[in-house]
This record gives sequence, structure tokens and C-alpha cells, in this order.
Amino acid sequence: MLGLVLALALGLRLANLADISNSPFFTRPVIDGQAYDTWALEIVKGKAPAQPFYQDPLYPYFLALVYSVFGHSYWAVYLLQLALALVFLLLIYDTARCLFDWRAGIAAAAMAALYKPFIFYESQIEKTALAVFLAALFLWTLVRSLGSGRSSPDPRHLSFPLRHSPLLWPLASGLALDLAALTRANMLLFAPLLPLALALKPQPASRRLRIGAAVLGIVGVLLVIAPVSIRNSILARELTLTTAQAGQNLYIGNSEYNTTGQYQAPPWVRPNPGFEQPDFAEYARKTTASELSPGQVSRFYVRAALNWAKTHPRDFAKLLWRKTVLYFNNFEVPDNQDIYFFARYSWILRLPLLSFGVVFALGLAAMILLARGIGRLSMVVFFFGYAASVILFFVFSRYRIPALPALLPFSGAMLIWFGDQRKPTARKLSPVRIAGGLALVLTSFAATMYPIHHGSGRAEAAQSLTNLAAVYFHEGDTARAVATYDEALSTQPGHGEASRNLGIIMLGRGNVDRAFELLSDAARTEPSNPFTHAYLGRIYERRGQPETAYLEFRKAVALAPGRVEFRFELATALQQLDNYGPALAQYDTMIQLAPDNPMVRHNYAVALYNVGRLDDARFQLEQARRLGGPVNARFDSLLRTGRKPTR
Repeated sequence: MLGLVLALALGLRLANLADISNSPFFTRPVIDGQAYDTWALEIVKGKAPAQPFYQDPLYPYFLALVYSVFGHSYWAVYLLQLALALVFLLLIYDTARCLFDWRAGIAAAAMAALYKPFIFYESQIEKTALAVFLAALFLWTLVRSLGSGRSSPDPRHLSFPLRHSPLLWPLASGLALDLAALTRANMLLFAPLLPLALALKPQPASRRLRIGAAVLGIVGVLLVIAPVSIRNSILARELTLTTAQAGQNLYIGNSEYNTTGQYQAPPWVRPNPGFEQPDFAEYARKTTASELSPGQVSRFYVRAALNWAKTHPRDFAKLLWRKTVLYFNNFEVPDNQDIYFFARYSWILRLPLLSFGVVFALGLAAMILLARGIGRLSMVVFFFGYAASVILFFVFSRYRIPALPALLPFSGAMLIWFGDQRKPTARKLSPVRIAGGLALVLTSFAATMYPIHHGSGRAEAAQSLTNLAAVYFHEGDTARAVATYDEALSTQPGHGEASRNLGIIMLGRGNVDRAFELLSDAARTEPSNPFTHAYLGRIYERRGQPETAYLEFRKAVALAPGRVEFRFELATALQQLDNYGPALAQYDTMIQLAPDNPMVRHNYAVALYNVGRLDDARFQLEQARRLGGPVNARFDSLLRTGRKPTR
């Protein structure tokens, strides 16, 4: 039976890979995937990041290892992730067998083989597949450490005849947990709980053996986390465990700018891994008027998120409820890629395979009815503890999926629980208990179908097309980028990002009317995006409408006060309106934000000259010259002669 399950899983995954290999995304990772791919190539070249890790580092190093052996081959990555998926099924089988029996193991493995999100994420250049595998590895070693196997495997089925060692399994649990934490940092929350679970392992283990197991679990954690923490702490000159983005992520999920419970970056942050870290840091430094370390930036946003939650308790409670509904919903919340959109490229993803609702409904019922013993209770704590750690921040399908290895053994056991009631030789349960189990499953499934506003899929499809168009543009294929943006807009008219990006391209081509139309659509759809207003301001400048340009630049600065380029354009618009007082105030702020920007210094000198402050103008021009910026020769001559401006 297990062999058939593995064969089914292999067939589905190979068919999916064969289909999506013809899609434009197969060799074009987007957003996070593109960042990981670039990072891995830098590692292969021997260029490790010279600062504390901002994103979880294990997956880029995993990619780098693959690229070092096979070259820059996406096929090699996909096939290796497929191999990990098959090992993952074996881990699920044996975990469920140890917790329940071999039949539950077969059922759990079969459900994992048919679970559509697994198939989808295993075919992406993205860390989710590795995170799921490592979470399953941790839970398997934990169950083995606790000695939870209470039933003998059926001799007709594959099992893991590994000798139980009081030294091997606790140490392996700590190692596996920390490896998982290097793909999903919230896994670190379970580091203190691991030794507690090991110390509570059931008899006949002696007290000394239980304490030894707990210590070895801690040692396993430290063996992996210590090198990463030491590296980060040396570079940051302060304690940094794995990454320096916890505060930023907490703020993304808990602020006035988040109304959906999903990723909604504040307006001054460009939602791309290449810009997110410096944008967050720039705003924090500008707000505090001081240089901040990566850890201090993170703590700045922790305080901001907690302050918002404290001062807006009703909004926070609403948002928390929204995130809880999203997390336990049957809908797969998209991020970099959308499983529903990808179905256009794969007939496997169009099949009615298993979804979260079914697996959760069966698993939750089993957790309520069958969770006895430290092994099963540890899985329940992991599942709901992990869920809470995601809901506290923000929700994506790919953030939820690493908890499934704790749920699947219970889902498989619940199927067996129902099936046993049909056997004449089985110990019969009361009709009330059976009806209660069925009611739990149906109620839980109904809860996952709670209606949430996620549109008809057009917005998600448009976002996926927009991501692809951005990749085409950065590859230099502007024609395909434009065509893909047009397809995104035909899928979802007025889509904010597609309208904005295509409008910027049209403006660069000189098609001002089309650019204005697109950017106006973007402003209506996403009024809080500062880049839209900045580009609209440039169009109004071209059209000779300085008053309207000023209003747009002012909106951009209000939305992103730390961005010097927006203040620069606002100051220029104010000068065109002969409003030099506010213009000089903008330059003063820019000097504080970017004291080494020669262009700011040069134009500040021009503004000072126009109001008759010649000495100040000479100083700023000299600073621009010292910083290596170009100096307008005619203006330099005017200052040298001391000729007063004529206004």
C-alpha cells in the first residue's frame, strides 16, 4: 500500500512538473524566489552577505549547493524538491504509525500525496517545500524521541526499523528544529518547548534519562543556531539569532496600513526583498533622527506595532479575527504565486485534489477525540502554537503549510476511526460518540468555508501576471513586459501595480496621455502608493501645470516622508511657484536625510541664491563640489562674481 501511495505521489508530481515546464514562470522565479536565486548565485561566487541575515538563510544555501553541483539548473532544484517530497511522505507515514498505527500512517501519507498545495509549492523556486520537509523531519524525530510508538507495524508495509537510542533522537530533534527555523524563523518559538516535552516523556524512562534527553535536545538546537547567531551578532555588534526582520514583519501585520490580514507594506516601503530592508531602515532612522543597527530597526517596529495595537484595540481585534479566519480558511491565500492562477499551466492543479478544509476538519476532530499521551499532545501544541505565531503577524498559504505535518497524522487516524466502526470485529463505540465525531468533522469543514472577500480570482491572476511582467522588464524584454501588463489589466481592469508600472513605461516612451490614464487608474485603486503620485506629478510638470504637480508631489512626500527623491521634486515644484520658504525647508530636511547627496546640495545652492543668500549658496555649492557632483559652470560663475539674482 505504501508503495502505491509513493507511486501515486511521484506520478502526480512528475506530471505537474512536465506541464508547468512550458510556463514562463518555470525558469523565471519572481519576487522572493528571484531574491533567493540571486542570493544563491552570489554564494556560489563566494560572496556571502556582509550584514546580518534579513531573510531566512537556509534555502539560498540549499540552492547554492544544488547550483554548485549541477550548475544553474532549475530542473535540478525541482527534481531534488520532488525527492524530498517522497521522503516527506515516508516521514508522515512513520510519524502517524508511531502515534496511532500503520493504517493511520498509510491514510496520512495518501492524504499528503493528494494534497494540492504540497504539489504546487514543490514546483516553485521558493523555500516552502524545504520548510515543510524540515518541519516533518523535526516532528518525526520528536515522536521517536518521546518513544510514542505503541503499535507494531504491519509486516506487509514499509516501516523504519531504527533502533531507539536515548542519545540519537533527542539530539536529532534539536538539530531538525533549528534547521527548520532557518527556513521559517517562527519555528524557534518551539526551542524552549522541546526540552520540556523530552523531560516529560513517559515511563519507563528514568528521571536521569529524561533530563539527559532534554539536555541533548538543547545541545542539538545550539549546534545549528550558534554559528548563525555568532556570525550575525559579530556583523551587527549585538545579539541577532537568525534574522533581523521580526519587528518589520510584526508591523506589516499590525498597523493602520493593514486591513486585510495579508501582506500590506506601509506606503514608504517597496514590497520587494531588494528594497524592503533599506526602506524600513530609512524610515526608522528618519523618525528617530539617529543611526540604528539592524536590531534597533527591528525593535523600533516592534514598539510601533505594539503601540498601534494598544491605542487601537478595536481595530487590532478586528484584524486579529480577520487573520484567524484567513488562516483556518479553505482558501489558499496567494503571495508570490497563486495556486489558482497556476492551474492554467497544469492539469494536475485543475484536479479536485485534497484541500485544507478536508484535512483540517478530520485532523481537528481527531485532536479532540484522540489526543492522549505526550506524543500526540506535542503535535497538537505544535499545530496550534505554529498557527498562533503566523496569525500574530500576517497570513499567507505558504506560511500555513509547514504546520500540516502535525495535522496529517490525526487526519489519517480519523479516517481509520470512522472505518473501524464498519468492521464487525472492532470494538464498537456508542452511536452518540460516532455522531459527535461526524458532527465535529462537518462543523470544522463548514468553518473553513467561512466567506472571505477574495474576489473571483481575477485580482490574484492579475498580480501573478504583473509579477511576470516585472521579470520581463528587468530582463530587458520591454515588449513582452508591456504585453503581459496589458493582459493583467484585461484580467483585472484598474489593477494598481500593473497600471502604475505600465504607466511608468509609457511615460518613459513619451506616451504621456496613456501614462496619465494608467497612473490615474492606479491612484484611484491604490491611493496610498507614493510612487503613483510622484509620477503623476512629473506628468503635470510636463503639461505645464505646476500647481497640480505640487499637490501630487506633496501627497508622495506625506506618504513616504523619508524618500529624498520625492522631497526633491516637491522642492523643485515649489521653486517653480516662487514659493521659496517651503522649498528651503524641504532642502533642510533633505540635508538631514541625505547629507552626502551632491545633487541636493547643488539645487539647495540655487534656491539659496535665488533668495539672495549668497554666502549660504557658496557653501552648499562647495559641498556639492567636494562630494564629487557636477557643478553648473554658469551658476558657479554667477556666485563667484557675487552678481545678485534678478527676480
